[in-house]
Amino acid sequence: MFNITNFEKSIETVILKRGKDYFLNGNVAELEENESVWTAEVDGTESYNVEVSINKNLEVARYFCDCPYDGMICKHTVAVFYAIRKELDKTMPLIPKKNVFETILQKTSASEFQDFIRSYTIKNKKFKTEFELYFSEKDDRIDIEAKYSDLFKKITRKYTNQGFIDYRSTNGYSNEVNKLIDTGFKYIENNNVKDAFLLVKAILYPLTETIEYSDDSNGSIGSSIENAIELLDKIVEKPNIAFDMKEQVFNFTRNELNKKIYFDYGDFGDGLLSVFKKLAIHLNKSNVFIEYIDQEVAKLIGKYDNYRKESLQKLKIQFLQELGRNDEAENVILQNMDIVEVRMNEVKKAISKEDYNTAKKLISEGIKIAENKSHSGTVSQWNMELLQIAVLEKDITIVRHFTKHFAFDRGFSKEYYNQWKATFNEEDWKNEIESHIVQTVEKITKKWKQNYKNDYWHPKNPPIISSELPSIYITEGYLDRLLALVQIANNLDTTLNYHSELIKKFPTELLNIYIPTLENYGLKVSDRSGYADLVNKMKRVIKDIPEGKQDILSVARSLKERFSTKPRRPAMIEELDKILK
Repeated sequence: MFNITNFEKSIETVILKRGKDYFLNGNVAELEENESVWTAEVDGTESYNVEVSINKNLEVARYFCDCPYDGMICKHTVAVFYAIRKELDKTMPLIPKKNVFETILQKTSASEFQDFIRSYTIKNKKFKTEFELYFSEKDDRIDIEAKYSDLFKKITRKYTNQGFIDYRSTNGYSNEVNKLIDTGFKYIENNNVKDAFLLVKAILYPLTETIEYSDDSNGSIGSSIENAIELLDKIVEKPNIAFDMKEQVFNFTRNELNKKIYFDYGDFGDGLLSVFKKLAIHLNKSNVFIEYIDQEVAKLIGKYDNYRKESLQKLKIQFLQELGRNDEAENVILQNMDIVEVRMNEVKKAISKEDYNTAKKLISEGIKIAENKSHSGTVSQWNMELLQIAVLEKDITIVRHFTKHFAFDRGFSKEYYNQWKATFNEEDWKNEIESHIVQTVEKITKKWKQNYKNDYWHPKNPPIISSELPSIYITEGYLDRLLALVQIANNLDTTLNYHSELIKKFPTELLNIYIPTLENYGLKVSDRSGYADLVNKMKRVIKDIPEGKQDILSVARSLKERFSTKPRRPAMIEELDKILK
């Protein structure tokens, strides 16, 4: 939140300049204020409406412009900021503009109002529609759904160019659509559920269709669709809603769920399903809801859409359990034990009852299913459950097996490593970890020899530095062993990777690695970013090993001298000078 008196500090320079130019050129028109809300029209490519809300501390609480700009704040809004500040800076305003308007309103007779409205509606059909909708309760002949459908079509046409709503237009389009939807929420506040429902009926499906011919990368149209579904949900949640209205909403929602588009883009179908489920309970039509799920699942048999099918089955189980139809829910569970979440819930139930044998049996079956599907992540998930059961059963052998596995399964996990370590006393742990280190070295060395058995160009040493051993050495405090690995690797990036662990104890040893590897790095890099990286690495070494400063600067001077003549690298010289001068 920023203040209208110093808003310049919060806005990027380019937008600020353009907005000020608009203001100085007189593009801001119809500036008015009503209860701290300022409105104006700004002439740009088109005429855009801007609204700014300012609180009593002169802070900008909210702002909006219906232009298609998708940044944080547009030039039209900035122009209005300047105009507002100018108004506020006037020490003796003659008559505030809002009072001019209010005065005219007070002096205008009913017949004059009617004459004006009749003439204005001839020029502005949109105003006529909005007028009829605002006073719709005064005449039952007004087809509210058709009126909202017409308004929606006009908004869509306004932002559609050659059959497409482009990225820059989606924000303005959604803002106008959201204003329509906000009208629906106001209807509900005034207990006018009927008109709110007619509004949803008029725009929900055509709004969802626009996704197919728009670039909604910023998600604004998707958000509008979600707002419309939320409005439908608010209708259902409204207390004392008439039974026949619930029936209408139920039938409408059921019909909409037959339209594939709601499930092709985003989670809109899930939102409608939630509304449909609530109504099924309210109207005692649970079997209709279950029948719908079964029909949808049947459509997916043989198709590669397991996620959708599994989601429907999980929803059915949840629905039956909410209704207290537990026997039916159990049958559905038994039929869908291949769904991980369904099986997992049964495992959790067994564990909560301390029926660990049943839980382990369910997990064992789940592992076989996952292995058949080549779902290694699910296998890992089940093994974690077996670990938790082993902890509860105090089965040290199994706890050690899985904690050791997870400590090194996907990189090094200090959490599982320490859990594995905690199952040993100090003496036994030393034997255990030394044995693991020896086995790891032997395994890596054996594989290295096999891979390069007949290859003349092979690495000089097995890649132990790339294993879990450095992490073990750091955790156990075996820094001398870590240094030995770093020295064998003799690589600049590898050394820097373990720099912070080794620097306090072995600065001289590290410096002996850095001097030649920095020079080699300088000989290899060939672009500005590489030169800058070289200098930054030199600065880091000098900072942490100040006694090696002259040695590092000597490397920098050597590189500068070498590349001052052919081949010349002026960019490298410039970067090296940042450390030499």
